[in-house]
Amino acid sequence: MRHFFSLIPMMLFLLVMSCKSQSKQSPEIQAMLTKIKKNFVHVEGGTFMMGDNTVPAASPAHQVTLDAYSISKYETTLGEYDIYTNTTGLDKVAPRWRDQDGMGPEYGAWNMNWFQARAYCQWLGKQLELPIDLPTEAQWEYAARNRGQNVDHATNNGKIGKDNAGIKDPVGSNPPSPLGIYDMSGSKAEWILDWYGNYESEPQTNPKGRQRRKDEIAENQGEKVVRGFRTIVKTTYRRSHLPPENTGAGNGIRCVCNQKTPIN
Repeated sequence: MRHFFSLIPMMLFLLVMSCKSQSKQSPEIQAMLTKIKKNFVHVEGGTFMMGDNTVPAASPAHQVTLDAYSISKYETTLGEYDIYTNTTGLDKVAPRWRDQDGMGPEYGAWNMNWFQARAYCQWLGKQLELPIDLPTEAQWEYAARNRGQNVDHATNNGKIGKDNAGIKDPVGSNPPSPLGIYDMSGSKAEWILDWYGNYESEPQTNPKGRQRRKDEIAENQGEKVVRGFRTIVKTTYRRSHLPPENTGAGNGIRCVCNQKTPIN
């Protein structure tokens, strides 16, 4: 009993600190976080064949098993990313292009490198007290393919046309996929957590891409995976890669929550 009462001051201190932390969030940030939290789509885990043997960079097809997770319904918008940079004292992205079409607050954020993209997702996680990060390549493809189904495009009907929403349209301009996720095909490409490398053929569970070699780490080499393209050929399978420092490719951000249960 004495031990219990000795813990009370510490419990009160942690409660006060938590309240202070929450009070630091402006109404603008609170509204943003509430909206983002509601826009996570829960994806039940399962086993699927990742990759496609007819797409050179996406072969060999191999068995992957994933735990359940949640993924953002939309790509991160410029408005959301601007609130993040304003709050953290970071520079605004793409300042030279803000007077052009496609640069309003409801359009997809771009011109950030991989490190900036991941930092944004992790910042969201701290604010919401959830394990939020960039998606692994397996998580991205599993969601884009409606939990691993054999579909070429992450759209309402599995097809895509040249007039599909792209980089000059607000997020969510197209009908959602069957899972209720927008713009994983036909919009901005998106930064992925994994380092790029050839697929392995053996079955994997919750993979996070290849590990960099010691010489790559020492020389700061290696490239990050990029997924999701404005192309008419198998957008759910196609892969690309860029140095993590690259900002000029126009890549966007879509975050995941690595919690097995739905977000409340």
